[in-house]
Amino acid sequence: MIVSLFVTALSILAVYSTITASEYGLKKDDMHTQSIVHLVKSNDWLNDYEEQKLGEVILQSQIDNVNISLQNNNINNNLSASDATHKQANNYLHKYRSYLDTLHADKSVEGSLANLRYKEEMERSAYEKTLNNISDTSKIITTYELVSILLIVGAGLAGTSEVTKNKLFGYPGFLVGGAGIIILLLFLGSGATV
Repeated sequence: MIVSLFVTALSILAVYSTITASEYGLKKDDMHTQSIVHLVKSNDWLNDYEEQKLGEVILQSQIDNVNISLQNNNINNNLSASDATHKQANNYLHKYRSYLDTLHADKSVEGSLANLRYKEEMERSAYEKTLNNISDTSKIITTYELVSILLIVGAGLAGTSEVTKNKLFGYPGFLVGGAGIIILLLFLGSGATV
């Protein structure tokens, strides 16, 4: 009778442990999806940052070109063409410098280099945190799977002992099943969750 109750208890705990491991497996799959999303977003922000850095170089060369054009016009002294060209060139210079000012603003300014770098770093940090959570979840799954195996083996040995009336299988069944129960209780007592 005691062996039958023990086998029943081990079977119930093995089912619980297996279901819990499966639930954590589903959580782990969701975390994998989240990590991929964070990685893609991080790379997207990094691409935007690199694009704006390239744009900065292009704008600086445009400013240099406009300055050279203005100097050439001053040398030629063509006043009627020079006034129109000066006005247009100054408009371009103002636009280019305004955009460069935006690029060099702090991280609170949307579209600035600092803002893009900050967003990339935040997504990268979230990606790394998700990877750590996946690692922790894998450890939890492994523990529950170990417990399931110990409980199933213990129940099998104890059940075989009950059916064959051979105590030689009963003692190892109690030992292995008891180890599974102890590990499960210690693990649940530690509060290990993700």
